[in-house]
Amino acid sequence: MSYETYVHTLNTTLQAFAQQVEHFTGVALQAVVLSYSELINFAADWHWQWQSPVEFTALQATLLKVLLILLLGTGVLIAWAWGVYGRVITEKFVRPSTLKEIEELKLSVAKLKLPKEHSPRI
Repeated sequence: MSYETYVHTLNTTLQAFAQQVEHFTGVALQAVVLSYSELINFAADWHWQWQSPVEFTALQATLLKVLLILLLGTGVLIAWAWGVYGRVITEKFVRPSTLKEIEELKLSVAKLKLPKEHSPRI
């Protein structure tokens, strides 16, 4: 597999994952927006005898909404940042080192005159 194919596959996978996270967060946010009373009214209309196993206070519901909004915002910012800087990050950290870079690293380590146990394994 060539380097370009690997990078393209990685970017495609990350974009698909980000879209799935964004979709999930949107669904979760819509579920949180429904208030407890709306759920009870919906259940009463259908004559269900449903009780939530978890009772949220107003503070807990607000904190959950804030958490979901922060997660969604962070996900959007990560997706945007990857779109802008993804190529630079991939070129800097994913590309293999060249022989010249390895030799330069060996020479710079040799100048430090470190004991053998502290020398990097190159």
